[in-house]
Amino acid sequence: MAVDRKRAPVTAVDAMTLTRGFAGAVLVGILASGVRHRGGMAGWLGWSSLVYGSIVCDWLDGPIARRIGATSDLGTLLDLESDSWLTLASGASAAAWGDLPAYCLAAPVVRYILLLAALRKTPYSRIYSGEPHWARHTGIAQGALFTAALAPFGGRFTRRALRLATPIIAPMQFIVMVLLYRRLRRTYEI
Repeated sequence: MAVDRKRAPVTAVDAMTLTRGFAGAVLVGILASGVRHRGGMAGWLGWSSLVYGSIVCDWLDGPIARRIGATSDLGTLLDLESDSWLTLASGASAAAWGDLPAYCLAAPVVRYILLLAALRKTPYSRIYSGEPHWARHTGIAQGALFTAALAPFGGRFTRRALRLATPIIAPMQFIVMVLLYRRLRRTYEI
């Protein structure tokens, strides 16, 4: 008996993808607890959660799903939204206890605002279909910025690199969000 891909139950790979959301929740929990520096046990826990969610889990869940034939529409949705949630949580944490300026949160916040605006007239499945390859590269740069900012072992060199990279990466990611939305508006006449 064949299983309908669109109605398949949550697979083990989907559950793995959901753990990225848990990694973001760990960061939000540490942030809500009042931690304002990246050292100590809380800093290591937050950074380890971010590394697991953004590197280990994100790089493995898609290839595993494709290899074992467990891809699904739910998995695609979970993948994108787990990435976005982890990015928002890590950006807020990086601004609060990683010494990044608050404007670094502009792109993750604007992503949700533009998504809600697009959903008024476009089905979710169309919003991110056919996204240009360069959009992923700027997202990776943003993730690397947040990961470096939260590293509990970051010293003087890390802080200097962040001061140089932040004014380039954060505005670039914001511009990419706006360009992607404009592209979507032209494509689907939003």
